[in-house]
Formats: sequence, structure tokens, C-alpha cells
Amino acid sequence: MPEHTADPLDRKIIAALIVDGRATWSTIAAALGEAERTVARRGSRLLETGMVEVRGMADPHRTADSDPFIVHGRCRPDSTLTAAVALAHRPESVTVYVLSGPQHCYADIWAPRRRQSRLFLQEMATPSGFLQMDISPVLEYIRTLHDWEPGILTETQTAQIRRIPKTRWPQFTDPVVLDREDKALVRLVVENGRASFEELSRLVGISEQTVKRRLDKMRQSGLLTFRAVFDPALIGLPVAALLWIRARPSRVSTVAEALAGQPFLRYAAIIMGDYQIVADFRLPSKEALRELMLEAEWLEHVDRLESSLILETLKQSRVLASDLG
Repeated sequence: MPEHTADPLDRKIIAALIVDGRATWSTIAAALGEAERTVARRGSRLLETGMVEVRGMADPHRTADSDPFIVHGRCRPDSTLTAAVALAHRPESVTVYVLSGPQHCYADIWAPRRRQSRLFLQEMATPSGFLQMDISPVLEYIRTLHDWEPGILTETQTAQIRRIPKTRWPQFTDPVVLDREDKALVRLVVENGRASFEELSRLVGISEQTVKRRLDKMRQSGLLTFRAVFDPALIGLPVAALLWIRARPSRVSTVAEALAGQPFLRYAAIIMGDYQIVADFRLPSKEALRELMLEAEWLEHVDRLESSLILETLKQSRVLASDLG
């Protein structure tokens, strides 16, 4: 957790990297109306200190024939962190939280189809510290971090920065087979989403023009996306809450549509299990959270609402918290 929030210009630079993690400093500077030298210096500092990481993410459904699940459960109080750390270090986990409330651990898992039974019934059946583990398949995404924009930039600024049109991510279509060069490119940008075309060209052994063309093609098809990974407290959103929502079946779509219009919604999915929707909110204050939980219009369609504060983020977008500054 950062000790302070970023200043207004740094917030805008972070917001620009959310729009396009590979946007050049000159593109960001032009959109923000700032000097390129200033933006480059500020942006480089954010990246070099590890306050912000930019990582590529390949669509797990199409590249690894994997399906999404939410894994959550109760732990012994003295073993909650141990159980969460074990989940965070699993290669299948994308996001891992430690929570307040009846659910202590939460993980977003992409499980390969050929290993789902073994993964859930053997490998993850008795991790240290768990008293109960629930596995909720994801049926549909309402919003992912690919879609989240915190409202810091204007529509005009966002349009100037977004070079590749936004596509749906992930896309639940047929798996694809990548060739050697594309696999190498994906592997490299997963580690460093802002690696230069020159560096990628040298490491993969193809021309810079081919690197750019291949990355653009994967991004335009929705196969590859780039994420800016950071603590939302940096941009003035220090309150993190997870809501579990149960609604009448005929009203689930109504609630989902209402949630999709919430500016503080970072992630939400329709899931199987006791609750139909799980939603990850990042808010500026506890007062904003109170208003969300007690005054939102969509609450009239909700039969039951369970809430938890996110006490600690151990992993997000496949990046371990220990890797962030």
C-alpha cells in the first residue's frame, strides 16, 4: 500500500497507461497537453520504482484452453495468510486477496480444461489453512481490468492515447495455436509490457516491423492485452471492497447492467454458486462505500448482499505484490 497518493500529473500518466500500456511518452504528453520531457521523466520514475508495472496478458481461454473460476473460502485465523500466499504462487492464479468477513481468501483462477478435476480435487483440495473452499465457475464477465477506466482522463484524451481499438477480453472462442515467434513475443511482453520493438526484435530474431505487426494483430484480435498494474490507492481510491450479490434470476441482468455503469467498479462477473455476481470496487472513501451498499438504486433487485474489505492484495494481473514497489 503506498504511503501517499500520486500527484495530479502522475495520476493522469497512470490513467494513460491503463488505456494503453504501450503508449509512447510523446503520445501521452500530447494527449495531456504536457511537455514530453516531463511526462517521460515522471512515467519512467513510476515504472523504475515499481509503483506501476505494465504486463502483457494473453487470453487464457484461447491460448491455454483454460476456463475461469473464483476460488474462495474460510481459513483458520492463524493460517489465512499462509493459504492466500499458497494460492498467489500458483501459476493458474491471476488475482489473490485476503478479505475481512466470512470469506477470508479469494482467488481468480484460470484452470486448464485437461487438469480441472486434478487441480481442484487434488492439488488445491487441502491447501494449508483452509477450513472450507468453494469453487465458483465464471459464466460471464460484466467488467474486467481490460475495460476499467477510473475517470481521470477526458474522452478526448482517452481517444488520443488508444491506438488499438478496444476489443472484448477475454473472448470465449476457439483456442488458437501460436507459432514460435508469437509465443516468444507473448512470453517477453508478459514479463515487460513496455519492452521496445528493438529489444523484442533482437530477442525473437525478427525485424522490428514484423514485431510491431504481430503484436498489433494479436491486440486487434483480442488475443493479447496490456495492463497497468498498481495499487489503486495511488490514484485516490484507497478503499477496496468485494461484494457478493444474490438477486432474483429475472433481475440478474438488470443488476449486471447497473453495475457496468458504476465508475468505481473495477471487476465483476456472473458466477455459479450461492451468489450470482461478485464485484470488486475501488472507492475514494468509506462514505462512498456506505452509499454504494445502502443507497444504490440496483439494490432494490438484490435479495442478499455480502461484503468484505480487501485487506491485502497478494497478486493482481498475475503480478505478485512483492514485485510492486
